[in-house]
Amino acid sequence: MLVALLALIAVSSCDLVDRDEPSPAWITIDSMAMVDNPNVDEGALSQDISDAWVFIDDELIGIFELPADIPVLDEGKHKLLVGPGIKVSTVSTLRDNYLFYNAHQQDVTLTPGEKVSITPTISYRDEGNNFKYIVVEEFEDAFIELNPNDNTDAEIKRTTDGEYVKYGFGAGLIEITDTTKAAWIRTSEDFVLPQLGKIVYLEVDYYTQYELVVGIHINQNVLADQNVNYLVLKASQSEEVEWKKAYVALTSVLSEPADMESVYLYFLPDIQSSNRESGIVLLDNIKILYQQ
Repeated sequence: MLVALLALIAVSSCDLVDRDEPSPAWITIDSMAMVDNPNVDEGALSQDISDAWVFIDDELIGIFELPADIPVLDEGKHKLLVGPGIKVSTVSTLRDNYLFYNAHQQDVTLTPGEKVSITPTISYRDEGNNFKYIVVEEFEDAFIELNPNDNTDAEIKRTTDGEYVKYGFGAGLIEITDTTKAAWIRTSEDFVLPQLGKIVYLEVDYYTQYELVVGIHINQNVLADQNVNYLVLKASQSEEVEWKKAYVALTSVLSEPADMESVYLYFLPDIQSSNRESGIVLLDNIKILYQQ
């Protein structure tokens, strides 16, 4: 099967016989649509799918950043499979076909020189023996599953202000003033998560005016507990609320401790490194997803 991944190969000027360059068919994908999976409690359907992993008849033809016009040197009817790709831990050079989303599949008829435009629909995979989802906090009621850590003088509150809320009816708001010394917010509950290389992700929607540390407090059986400042989410350059989504890969950091019992997740705005006198952090749709 001939497939165009990057570019068509030009005919060498040294060829004695002229050859016609094949004309590709085109598949156009601007974005993907997230739909509900009625079999699981997956929480809000927020997503930030950056790439399309495109397969024709089960053969990978390439990974394409969206929006994309994808050249294909096949014609006629074929099976198209589109996997939803993400930026791992917000790093633009780390891309992955997200394990917890179903791929989109359909038949397409390809004609050289013509475009087929599609909007793939994706959903979370079913839970069961392979996958588990924990909706940690969506801020849809007054009870919040996040608390200030010891020696913290900032709180996280539920806000229903339309300027701050994008998903549902509420979001988590951390307000920082010129008298705030520390704003360390962690989950109320600790979680027993798999190790041994099992895939674990944290999903979180956020807007932050400070560099925001995502960390893990590791409870250990015998050894001393430890805090790991794992990832820094960059401060927004806009004073207007612009929500972003992070897919935070926790697999490697969870696999390192030899004596891990459970973990808390925490969010730590870096107040000391900022020149701001006041600002906010918004959080929503905090989820843990893992491979069993």
